Amino acid sequence: MAKVEAHDVQQKIDALNARVKKASLRGAWQRQSALREDIQPWVWRWKDILPNILEAGNLIPIDDTMKMRTIHMVNPSPGFPLGATRTFAAMLQQLNPGEVTESHRHTASSVYFMIQGSGLYTTAEGEQQFMEPGDLLTQPNWTWHGSTNTSSEPAIWFTAMDSPLTQYLNAWFNEKYPEGRSEPITKPDGYHLKRMGALRSNAALEGLGPFPVRFRWKDTLNMLEELAAAEEGDPFDGVVLDYTDPLTGGPTTTTIGCRIQMLRPGEETHSHRHTCSTIYYVVQGSGVTRIGQDRRNEETLVWSERDCFRVPAWYWHRFRNESSTLPAILFSASDRPLLKAVRLYREEN
Repeated sequence: MAKVEAHDVQQKIDALNARVKKASLRGAWQRQSALREDIQPWVWRWKDILPNILEAGNLIPIDDTMKMRTIHMVNPSPGFPLGATRTFAAMLQQLNPGEVTESHRHTASSVYFMIQGSGLYTTAEGEQQFMEPGDLLTQPNWTWHGSTNTSSEPAIWFTAMDSPLTQYLNAWFNEKYPEGRSEPITKPDGYHLKRMGALRSNAALEGLGPFPVRFRWKDTLNMLEELAAAEEGDPFDGVVLDYTDPLTGGPTTTTIGCRIQMLRPGEETHSHRHTCSTIYYVVQGSGVTRIGQDRRNEETLVWSERDCFRVPAWYWHRFRNESSTLPAILFSASDRPLLKAVRLYREEN
């Protein structure tokens, strides 16, 4: 009798489930396995990136279809062709001599870290921001920007952009500059940064911000070296600096946080983990990152100059500089500001 009753109940549940599904609903009792994208640690080798992006420069034109020439870092897991992270894309961008990317703006925020080339500049809200190797440029959401290469050699830079987040939220919008291919230069290099220091004029800046800024490599490197000489370091990241919004003192952008860190010769950091995802670009030097979801089951990521590598969210990781004489320097972009804003950031050591 019990079996008959159980069968009858199951038939009623099946009928209920069918009605629920037809109405585009789902009951909490309808268990289903969540599809989990396996974003794993990874190293993108410069020796693989460089020849491909240079060949793309010879084959892929910048025109009305291809607005800019980029190679994206993607997840290597079969069946999960995701980008570098769930919340921001990471890519290498290339611009040939004489080429121009048209001025535009979009709801996504982006940052540029210059890798190689000279004679390159980005016009950002009218400011001519020159791009020298090691410089960081910020392009906050809905600010005009477009790049021009006036040199005789290809230019390459690292870009992080929160387009996956804006697209997921159905909030992706973009516009071409309405008055020609390139926004006219109306402000000198450093215009916005100089007006957001300790001394400010309320009339100097148009609007409430955020504003595009350029962080010069020579200033960044000087600060790193001063901190290293003073032995002011962090046990988990070495000598580390955050690029902050000079207007507010907050993160680089509201969704992407950028850092620069130095691992002194022979330095090995302690292991920790955090809920933000991070993409690293190796500015100089070589080393290893020991990483794993379990401290007892780590793998080794070996990296050298100009490689990029990923530390996924909530993975234990620690760094070691393989050189006993030279420092290693890492630039990184992460979604730490986003996690902090929604009170989901957590760190453990």
